[in-house]
Amino acid sequence: MSMLDEPGVVLGVASLVLGEGMEQRHAELVVRAGVDAGAAALDTARAYASVEDDAVGEGLAVVAEERRPGIPVITKAGHYRLGTASWDADGSAARLRRDAERSVEVLGGPPSLLLLLHRADQVDDVAASVRALDQLRRDGLAPRIGVSNASVEMLEQLEEVAEIDAVQNRLGLGVDSFAEYRYCRARGIDFFAYAPFGGPRAAPLATRVPRVAALAAERELSVHRLALAAMLDALPGCWPVVGPRRIESAVDSIRAREHEVDDALRAAFADDLASRGVPL
Repeated sequence: MSMLDEPGVVLGVASLVLGEGMEQRHAELVVRAGVDAGAAALDTARAYASVEDDAVGEGLAVVAEERRPGIPVITKAGHYRLGTASWDADGSAARLRRDAERSVEVLGGPPSLLLLLHRADQVDDVAASVRALDQLRRDGLAPRIGVSNASVEMLEQLEEVAEIDAVQNRLGLGVDSFAEYRYCRARGIDFFAYAPFGGPRAAPLATRVPRVAALAAERELSVHRLALAAMLDALPGCWPVVGPRRIESAVDSIRAREHEVDDALRAAFADDLASRGVPL
C-alpha cells in the first residue's frame, strides 16, 4: 500500500535553499503557495543547509506544516554541507543517528512520512547504512525509511537487509531510464522522482517532449504542467518531486494533479518518451 493516499506532486525545497540569490522570505512564500496549491508532500534534507544554519531546509518543512498541519514530510540523512560549495557523505550509524535526532529537533518530531539515506551512491557500505536506518525506525526516529540515488543493483542487494519503503531517484523525462521505477513498482516500493524536467543542465523540456509541448501550446497550458499530469497518469506509484524557485512555477506544477488526462495526451507522452529511447 502506498504511503501517500493519492497521486500528486511533491514540493522540493533544495533550490530554495541552495539556489544562488535565494532569500528566506521568498523561499517561505514559495512553500506556502505550493502547499496551498495542494502539494502531496514536502521534500527536504539535512544537506539543504547554509554554512551558517544547518536547519534552513528542514525549517521550510516547518513552514509547510504550519500552513497545512499534517502535510507529509520527507527528509534525508547522511549527506551534509561542509562549506560554501562543498558537501560530504557519511552513512555511518553514528552520523545517521545524529542527523535523525537533529531532524526530530528541528521538525518537532520524526518526519511524518520518510527518512532517506541521501546519497546512497556515495556511501561505502550501503547495507550497513540501511541496517542503521532500520534501527532508527525501530527506535521511533523514522516512521519509514528508504534510499536516494540508488541503482537497481543496489536495491537488489538491500532486499535481504531491511524492508525499504521508498526510493527517491532522479527521473528526468526523456533523459533517464525508468529501470529503478519499474523495479520499485514490481515490488510495491513507492518511488519519488526528483528533477522530472531533467535538471538545470538538461535541454529544455519542450525539446524532449515536443508532442506534449504542441498539445500544451494548443491548450494554452505550460508544457511542465501537462508533462507532470501525463507522468502521474502513466506511472502509478511514482510521485514527481519538483523544485520551483518562483511562486507561479510552484502553483503551476502542483496543480498538474488536477488536470484530466485524455487519450491524446497519453499518446503524445508515450510517443515522446519512446522517441528518446525510454519507452513506458
